[in-house]
Amino acid sequence: MAYVDEFIKKHQIKSLVINKVTGRYITGGKSNIGFLIFPGGGQDMYSSYDLIEAYENKYKVISLNITGFKDLQTFFKFINKILEVEKLKKIIVYGLSFGGFIAQHYVRENKKKVIKLILSHTATTKSKPVVKKIIIPGKIAYFFLPIIPISLLRYLVKKNAGRIQAGHSNILDLWKKYMSKSNLEKRTEFIDRFGLDFLNRKYLNSFYRLGTNMEREEKKWGENIFDDWSKNILIIKAIDDPLAQDDGMLKKYYPLAKEYIFHGTGHLTPFIQFEKMKQQIDKFIL
Repeated sequence: MAYVDEFIKKHQIKSLVINKVTGRYITGGKSNIGFLIFPGGGQDMYSSYDLIEAYENKYKVISLNITGFKDLQTFFKFINKILEVEKLKKIIVYGLSFGGFIAQHYVRENKKKVIKLILSHTATTKSKPVVKKIIIPGKIAYFFLPIIPISLLRYLVKKNAGRIQAGHSNILDLWKKYMSKSNLEKRTEFIDRFGLDFLNRKYLNSFYRLGTNMEREEKKWGENIFDDWSKNILIIKAIDDPLAQDDGMLKKYYPLAKEYIFHGTGHLTPFIQFEKMKQQIDKFIL
C-alpha cells in the first residue's frame, strides 16, 4: 500500500456542523494536549501530513479545513467544538502562511486554551508587503473569479505557484538540495494523488471572506495583550520569502517572541526544509 493510502486510512476525515456550516478536519494521536494546525493558503488538511506524523506520538494533532466558512467567529466556534469533542484541555497552535494570520486571531480570543503559538512564514494584514503583494492582487482576482474557469485557475497555479513562493525558477533543485529523499517521495505522492483538487470556488470564497474578516478585525487591535505571554510564541520566517514579509509587525505585536530565520527556500521552507524546521519547533515545545 502506498504511503498516501496508509496515511488516509489512519486519518479519516471528521466533520462537525456549526451554524449550518459543515466543517471538516482530521486527527492523529491520543492525548489530552492538542497540536492544532492551521494550513496555509492553497492547502487542505492533508497538506500537513508531515507535521501530523511528526507529533501524533506525543499530542493529538488536528489539521483543519477552511472550506465553507465565511466569518472568523463561526470558524472559531467550529474549532472550539473540535476541542470539546476531542476532549483536549490545552493546545499548541501552528499556523502557516494564511493559516498563521488566522492563528493569531484565534489565539487572541482563546489565549487561555493555548500553551504555545508557532507562526511560520506569515505576517499581518497591516504589513505593507502583504498589502501590496497579496491583499490588493487578491481583491482584484476575486472580482474576476466568477468568470475564470476553475480548470484554467488550477493550471495557472500549478505552473506558477512554486516559482512565485520560492522566488526561484528551478524548484526541483531546491527540493533535491534541502529535502530528505524519504520526505520528497512522500510529498510527491500527495501531489500526484490530490494535485489541486481542493481548489474550487467554495474554497476560494472562504479564503477571501476570512481574509477580509481578518483585515477588518486587525484594525481594532490596539492594546498589546501579548506583552508577557509573547514569550510563548515562536516566529519562523525566511529572509528571502517573496510573500510573507511582516515588515516588523510581528515583533511589534509579540515583543518577547523567539525568532528563527531561514535562507534560500523562501515561502516554501516548511516543505523543502521540513526536518530543520521541526528541529526548531522541537526546541521550542519539547
